[in-house]
Amino acid sequence: MVLPDGTVKEREASKVVFGSHAIRKGEIEELAKTKPETVIVGTGTSGMAAVSQDAQVYAREANLGLMVLPSSEAIEKLNQLMDEGKRIAALIHITC
Repeated sequence: MVLPDGTVKEREASKVVFGSHAIRKGEIEELAKTKPETVIVGTGTSGMAAVSQDAQVYAREANLGLMVLPSSEAIEKLNQLMDEGKRIAALIHITC
């Protein structure tokens, strides 16, 4: 997880279930607490991770911009938007 201030934090889910391919509502809620303009989710090099339906609903109801991209594209977009001075949070799945 990358927070808007540049802090990098390990996913809590990775401590419980190594290699979890599900991005859960709680993880999006945690990122939303940092007040980003947009949350970027990287789905892995092969796009194996997915954002759960309840996480998508939460993001929509919270009026939170949510971008879901393969991780390489997500990292490029994260860097681009941060260079533009945007307040961005990201969860980048780095396996598969």
